[in-house]
Amino acid sequence: MLPRLAQDIELLGQYQGSGCTEPPYLIRLSDGRMLEVSWLLHLVASALRHEADLRAVAARVTAECGRPISPNSVMYVIEAKLRPLGIVEESASPPTAATAAPPVLGLAVHARVIPEWLVGALASFLRPLFLPPVVAGALAGLIAVDAWLLLGPGARGAMDQLLLHPELSLAVLGITLLAGVFHELGHATASRYGGAKPGVIGAGIYLLWPVFYNDLNDSYRLSRAGRLRADLGGVYFNGLCILILAAAYQFTGLEVFVAAIVVQHLAVLQQFVPFLRLDGYYIVSDLAGVPDLFARIRPVLSGLVGRRGTQGASPLTARAQAVVTVWVVLSVPLLAACVGLLLASIPGFVAVAVESIILHGKALAAGLAAGAVLKVAMSGLLLAAVSVPLLGMTAVLIRILRLTSRSIRGRHFAVPVTPVRHALSPLSPAGGPIPLPLAPKPVRQRPLLWLLSGLVVVLAGSFAAGNRLARSR
Repeated sequence: MLPRLAQDIELLGQYQGSGCTEPPYLIRLSDGRMLEVSWLLHLVASALRHEADLRAVAARVTAECGRPISPNSVMYVIEAKLRPLGIVEESASPPTAATAAPPVLGLAVHARVIPEWLVGALASFLRPLFLPPVVAGALAGLIAVDAWLLLGPGARGAMDQLLLHPELSLAVLGITLLAGVFHELGHATASRYGGAKPGVIGAGIYLLWPVFYNDLNDSYRLSRAGRLRADLGGVYFNGLCILILAAAYQFTGLEVFVAAIVVQHLAVLQQFVPFLRLDGYYIVSDLAGVPDLFARIRPVLSGLVGRRGTQGASPLTARAQAVVTVWVVLSVPLLAACVGLLLASIPGFVAVAVESIILHGKALAAGLAAGAVLKVAMSGLLLAAVSVPLLGMTAVLIRILRLTSRSIRGRHFAVPVTPVRHALSPLSPAGGPIPLPLAPKPVRQRPLLWLLSGLVVVLAGSFAAGNRLARSR
């Protein structure tokens, strides 16, 4: 009996704007995961949808690809490639997803915050914000706010107030959290504006920081321009948030809104860092037409040292190869230095973190006993600020140890990368092996609060200065 496609499988066609010499094709599974497959596998999957028997499938694939394809070859593709990936009925989950080691630069702990249906509804409601006249007006307003911020004393005065009154940091942090959710809604709205379906918004820990993230897998069905709009949608909504905060300051005169504007500018700047899975990373990825830049590190380094070890990555066009090579050359030393600094700072960081947790835990208990709401809030914030990086560092170290252990034992470990997509030439008409490994597309992860540690430093410094001033009096 001829296997049929699994329910709710979407054949999305060719990946638009690809930097590969052989553009891949996309298949969306019922759970939202995206598979990047070869032209041949896409042809077979499409034929399964329209034909009722194996010979008809083989005839359709033969007519499409222009070379004779036997029923045995088609059945091999179905059983060896499509069934393990969950594309045909009665198949298990993809083995790559089940056995994959968590990536070092992935989310450590995460949970859903806003369900998919609500994200979709909000994105549909906010979609007019991406109309060209609205975007032009928002950019003009943002330029005016930045000119006022740079030329006037507002920013300096606001930061002085933040130092003199540390409790205002709680308000700035709350605004920053709301702006983080709004940032993710910007990505979701831009994705919906282009015709894709945004996924859930969640929260987790990325490396050492608490984060929000948005599942934008479906945006891979868009054109390059649509994907870039989705990449930039978050910082565009940060700009809208700045306009809202500027209007709030004009009506209320509260300096806390100016301080929040400064924080939003810093948040936008850090989002353009291209070496981690931030907005800048996906901008470079979509400009190059390469979905997973980290999968290209080993092939590029092998090519730079004169080796032919390019297995695991499909050939790129000259333009895409140049972009990826520059990214790898800049990223590898920086990431290696960051990992080295992380490993070197572990002993001192753990000792200070444990001492700080005990200290702030006692302060939190004392605040609860005394009914001091502000003290409880500040102690809780400081306790979380120390505990979250410690949890993230532990998760990263566990992943590094697992990867190192597997590498030493000579085992192949799977990571969520985009592997080689061979051309049609390896196909044997007699039904021989077809080396077409596949893997699901990675979920886009977008960190929120790199600034939390900075706020904590400001708070701690302010408390220390206040204590010293009180003692001097």
